[in-house]
Amino acid sequence: MTPADQASQKLEAPYSVRRRQRGGRSVLQVSSSVSAMEALRARIQAQSKTVADHIAADPEAKTFIGDWATPEPHGG
Repeated sequence: MTPADQASQKLEAPYSVRRRQRGGRSVLQVSSSVSAMEALRARIQAQSKTVADHIAADPEAKTFIGDWATPEPHGG
């Protein structure tokens, strides 16, 4: 077995093939997580804009949101 093969077999070897592969997978996992969050954020923003446009264009929706979003005073 060559010294390079021996190094790749040791988990504690700082520059082993396994360690480099694991690091690459971690980078891919983080990258895909960030991409997924960005996609989710974009989808939520698009849906929020659709709702806001509907509320702005529909008088019944404006009334509903106005009534729903205004808190009622509690008498004490």
